[in-house]
Amino acid sequence: MRRWFWCILLALLAIGFGETPVVSSQGCVPYPKANYPQDSFGTVLKPGQVGGSSSPEGTPRLVLDKGRTRMSVDHCALRMPEASAPRFGQVGLAYPRMLRQNGRVIHFRVRPGDIQQPNSLVLGAFEEPNPANPLEGANAIALDNFDNQTGTFNIGFKSGMLPTLLPQFQTPLDVYVLLREQGAVYLVDGLAGGHYATPPGVSVIGLDQSLDFAGFYPAAHSSSSLLEHRLEHFQVRDVAAWSRWYGTAHAADRLTGASGAALGRAEKGGDWRVRGNLRRGAEGLHADAKGGMALLDPGAPSQVLGLTLKTGPRPQGVALIFRARSMQDYYAFVVSSDIAQVVRVKGGQVTPLQQTQAPEFLLGKNATHYLQVLDTGPRRGPFDKGGKIRLYLDGRVVFVLGDDPKASPEFDNANAEASGVGFEIGEGVARGTVLSRFEAHPRTIALPAELRLPEPFFEERGDVVVASDRFDGAAGPLEARRTPVGGLTWEKRAPQAQGEKVVLLGNGQVQPTPREKRSDYLLYGLRWPQRYRHFASLEATLTPPGHKGRYDLEGDCTGYTEANREERLRAGFFFWQDAQHYLIVRAFIDDSQSNASELEWQAPVEGVLDVIRRVNLGPRLCHGNPFHLRVSFDGDWVVAWVRAPGSPREEPVQSFRWSDVFPEQPPLKINMVGLLFSEEDSGSRLDSFTAWGSTRLK
Repeated sequence: MRRWFWCILLALLAIGFGETPVVSSQGCVPYPKANYPQDSFGTVLKPGQVGGSSSPEGTPRLVLDKGRTRMSVDHCALRMPEASAPRFGQVGLAYPRMLRQNGRVIHFRVRPGDIQQPNSLVLGAFEEPNPANPLEGANAIALDNFDNQTGTFNIGFKSGMLPTLLPQFQTPLDVYVLLREQGAVYLVDGLAGGHYATPPGVSVIGLDQSLDFAGFYPAAHSSSSLLEHRLEHFQVRDVAAWSRWYGTAHAADRLTGASGAALGRAEKGGDWRVRGNLRRGAEGLHADAKGGMALLDPGAPSQVLGLTLKTGPRPQGVALIFRARSMQDYYAFVVSSDIAQVVRVKGGQVTPLQQTQAPEFLLGKNATHYLQVLDTGPRRGPFDKGGKIRLYLDGRVVFVLGDDPKASPEFDNANAEASGVGFEIGEGVARGTVLSRFEAHPRTIALPAELRLPEPFFEERGDVVVASDRFDGAAGPLEARRTPVGGLTWEKRAPQAQGEKVVLLGNGQVQPTPREKRSDYLLYGLRWPQRYRHFASLEATLTPPGHKGRYDLEGDCTGYTEANREERLRAGFFFWQDAQHYLIVRAFIDDSQSNASELEWQAPVEGVLDVIRRVNLGPRLCHGNPFHLRVSFDGDWVVAWVRAPGSPREEPVQSFRWSDVFPEQPPLKINMVGLLFSEEDSGSRLDSFTAWGSTRLK
């Protein structure tokens, strides 16, 4: 967009509401002094001053600072600037060396700046403070790109990073790396309504069963070349409740013991149910030539399962069992030296779901292998993380059930709440394969008290409806209409052209006119009452223009077709203080993107309206399909939620702070809120508008 257009828009917005902001001081509070590493980022440091500094709590910082600009600390958070190129080795923050032990947890709270590029931020335990490639040989969690749509997590494994394929948006996260004598458990929590547990809960997203380097540096490393990442908190705590080798598991057994001992009772999870002759030994569990099977029921479904196996010259095949109701009703991930497959066993009948004979997914002779299952549970909507099961061998994805119904049409996603787990050793040469370190972790874990932080207070919706409009009544202009609830008056703020306007359609919706080839943004606002100017939450249902698409079995929208090529969604909300300080959010579908949609945030930057953040929503916004958008803003924190067509819940899809983008500006004071349709919108419709205020925030 040409600069002259934004200058005209700024001039139009300048009508009324002139106000000079007053800069307020930060309210950062250091944590109490303790004998463990921690950092509250509570002392302001200008760019270039982070190197050589210590946290307010006294922990030295080991800094790598070669980005486009230098790292700084402001508004109670570290600012990790963009790298000069999308690679590591430029921007990093580490803390002094520590020793690995069971129950030692590295905890970062992070606000991702950008997750739509490969491995843009990695946090955890590293053998060196500033490794050339922090994605190798580290017990760490990386924020990665997810098919150019949203973000996902990769997790550290011996051979590199294991892809979880779990979705993640640009919202605040607590990342926990629970170290063990061998490997780690990876956990996250996030915003209410998101894909993961909300404090005081936390979700297990995967395991490392392999790494055992003794000394480590807790650290965060960025390769983002687009937007800054922000770190709000760091600590390393020893958690007594997680100090066993299995960490957070609710079913676990090393499977070792006196030579020839029966399986008996597990270390965690109760008594084993056994079929066949399974015996413990110093190296682990083995079977005779007929093989054997064992099940354990911890009483709740498992999300992550792991099993280590060592083979001899003639390996026996092994199955990792999950979603079991009995020894005749379960799912299993089966690997042998001939085939790898995932099967559904029902009534004792075995149905193969997927299989491969690719050599990299088979058991080798005289080798150590690691099996892992990531089971996200039932699917409750088209964009829920549930309904898929990931199966791994040695950190590589072998199968994904539920990802492509055509690939495994027999997969019925049954037994999602079944709690039985276990393993099986197949027939073959006795002692051909030895099993050890069986573990199963529940979907949600309670955070121990020592890891709980004060949560940043954010009002999700407010407690009072200030204005509401269902746009009912006859067709006609929106301008000068009073909202049926609240009695506020819709004012046309831009443009000055009388022929370009928003109108009521007479069916409970509003729409811009003319539908296409407008010269300007259409802005219709409500003057926000003085007593609520510290907070506003806006929500409405929007219908993108074009022929209505439908969602296929793989969750893709069929509306992205040639018939809809010129149909563009450019509609949303604005929060306005004055002509130099306002925030725009608009939903976005464009023919330049195939099967993808966005939210885009704009604000004046050095006098020119510019995009300050965006997030890709994949096919959540689909031509002709109504979706619900909600945005809450307290002048600093902004959070957006989307409820996609067919989805039973709102998803928090993006959050950032005004101070992330404008650290020198005070929080924005909300003098007006309203609707916008940009000049490129080709006829989006909007209905059911509600504006909430808060009497709790001052």
